[in-house]
Amino acid sequence: MVRYALQTLRARRGDLIARHVDNPLASAVLVATDGRADRAALDAAVKGFPGVSVLDHDEAGEVQAEVRQSNAEVNYLAMALVLAFTAIAVVNTLAMSTADRYREFALLRLVGTTRRQVLRMVRLEALTVVILGAVLGTAIAVATLTAFSVGMTGTAAPRLDLAEYALIVALAAGLALLATAVPGRLALRVRPSEAIG
Repeated sequence: MVRYALQTLRARRGDLIARHVDNPLASAVLVATDGRADRAALDAAVKGFPGVSVLDHDEAGEVQAEVRQSNAEVNYLAMALVLAFTAIAVVNTLAMSTADRYREFALLRLVGTTRRQVLRMVRLEALTVVILGAVLGTAIAVATLTAFSVGMTGTAAPRLDLAEYALIVALAAGLALLATAVPGRLALRVRPSEAIG
């Protein structure tokens, strides 16, 4: 609507408007006025164009704040979906790789390892993967955010909320332990001689 109105206004007003609009697809045009008389003239000028309205500074700020809030909500939803799919993929991979090791677990049991020791080994492996992932992920994020912080603010001080960071690492550790402990226990139910043979 706004693009059509701008094109129509250009056709009516010619070069006058074209000189003041840098983007032909702009959704807003900023106009400096002297007061209410100019506002009334602007209202009258756009009256014939549905969807086009004249807003003062405060009203335009409110509209922009609503748009930013709507965009933030969409971004949070998209990030939640990405994290959910990533968590599903990681849990699925860990569970399948642990369940596929039933012969290895049976061999360990045949040479004298107890079920508890095998499960402890699986937990330690899962925690090692989580720690390695947290360290590498943190290093990559700090490098990226530091460069972004320098570019935006001039200082190399990205914001880090330790409580959120600890919560994310704890959640990842919990998922990894759950995704390996359950298949590990199920794999240990099979008698070692049957699993090998």
